[in-house]
Amino acid sequence: MKKILFLSILFHSSFLFGQIKNIRNYQENINNAELSLIAGNKSIALNEYYTTLIKSEGNFCKDIYNAMLLATELSKKDTFFVFLNLLTTKGLTNSYIKGLPEFSQFHKDPKWIAFLKDNQNYNGINKELKSQIDSLHDIDQFFRTKDGSYKVYGDTIKQIDRKNMLFMYSLITANEFPGEHDIGVNSVSGDQGYDILFHHYTQSTSVNKRLVKITPLLVNLVLQGKILPNKCSDWLEMQDGEFKAGVSGIKSFKINGKQTGYFRPAYDFIQKLIIDEYRKWLPRNIRGLL
Repeated sequence: MKKILFLSILFHSSFLFGQIKNIRNYQENINNAELSLIAGNKSIALNEYYTTLIKSEGNFCKDIYNAMLLATELSKKDTFFVFLNLLTTKGLTNSYIKGLPEFSQFHKDPKWIAFLKDNQNYNGINKELKSQIDSLHDIDQFFRTKDGSYKVYGDTIKQIDRKNMLFMYSLITANEFPGEHDIGVNSVSGDQGYDILFHHYTQSTSVNKRLVKITPLLVNLVLQGKILPNKCSDWLEMQDGEFKAGVSGIKSFKINGKQTGYFRPAYDFIQKLIIDEYRKWLPRNIRGLL
């Protein structure tokens, strides 16, 4: 079975707008499904995914994908196609979806063919905004991937980063920052064109102390259901501030060409206490992994 994309995080909030309504309940229910899966209760986990994804007003593609994997493993074909149809709003191309080998067994099923037709005809994505945001990834990488990178083009890279982030700020200020509902995703794991912008900016704030840390912007985007909570937690830790939720400490390794499972540091009592207390602000479900 392909690795489940874990690390959803629960935020407590009274926000009732954005991509996912009642994001607190949504994340709590997804958390329960993932913890059931970790405990080996796969049928219970599938039921929790089903109830959450069918009833919620909004969702994350990562959660749909995990549910599809689980339904496939448990040979629940009808349930799989219920989840598959939820992908229609995510803007993934038919060629990308057909290229996922884990679902190749369904390719000849009439329901699969019907889905591809509906998916191709879906026009609910703001393609202009999506294209603009995706282009920011290429702009971010253009000089970073040239010979010499930062040493040769350091000043230019800084100017580009500043311009890119100003665009992000303008979207937030106008309450137009897009979630998956608006621009879809670039992969089943929920990758977005702006991910690398936040990655590099928050990383830079740990070095350049004159840069403003963007904690409230990121947290509020999660509270609106617009960015994945685990991404937010990772970016907050990159700022090298006080926030520590243990996200960056969970790692996997490649040994003899094979990827290992995930490992965590051996926290002492005080370290674990502090991490758990921070997680009361932001996350909940990776607590079960520590």
